[in-house]
Amino acid sequence: MPRIERLPDPPEVPARSPPASVVGETETLVPGLEGGPALQARLHVAPSASRVVVLCHPHPLYGGSMHSPVVLAVAKILAERRPDIAWARFDFRGVGASEGDYDAGRGEVDDARAVVAHVRRLAPAARMSVCGHSFGSWVGLRAAGREESVDRVLLVSPSVRFFEFHADALRFQGKKTIFFGDADEYSDLGEVRRLAAELGADLRVFQGFDHHFMKSRRTVAEAALPVLVPESPRP
Repeated sequence: MPRIERLPDPPEVPARSPPASVVGETETLVPGLEGGPALQARLHVAPSASRVVVLCHPHPLYGGSMHSPVVLAVAKILAERRPDIAWARFDFRGVGASEGDYDAGRGEVDDARAVVAHVRRLAPAARMSVCGHSFGSWVGLRAAGREESVDRVLLVSPSVRFFEFHADALRFQGKKTIFFGDADEYSDLGEVRRLAAELGADLRVFQGFDHHFMKSRRTVAEAALPVLVPESPRP
């Protein structure tokens, strides 16, 4: 598949995945950080949870939402395999019922931080993982660097060619892992290897998978589970 060197202009009305529920979730509005826009979210959180996974969706201007397939697949595998673990997926500002407007990644970092802060209040003893797909990986890593409770980040299909992983992305000192399909249209393996080296991240390459893991979202979700939740299930 040919590599894409520049993003096309975003559509006036992005096509988004239809809303989908996951067993155990509750829909809510998360207050914005420091007076920022309130965010539509779906949460599964118990105060006793030992870990929370915060899921960040792909680019809002190109149809990304909390119902995007990779984010949804990870939430579903958590519900199926680890219902003892908390998770949160949410819409960035300007998507769905979330307030505000797209902010080129600046405000979206605050959105991710707001969700981290919210679930930390609900499960104060929990460790935190952040998982982002594409644009969401860039935003999620930057947010994690500013939230002490986050100890691991999974970047799925980071778009190295279009988003700069510098300064604030390098601030995060926890466990970092990258999942990359070698048929990704938006980055090549050499670029992602260099990013992994710069970040000090583990890299797993999925043979034959594209940017959106079209062949099997469940495959990437199953691989993500032990990365995001290293703790053994409770007896």
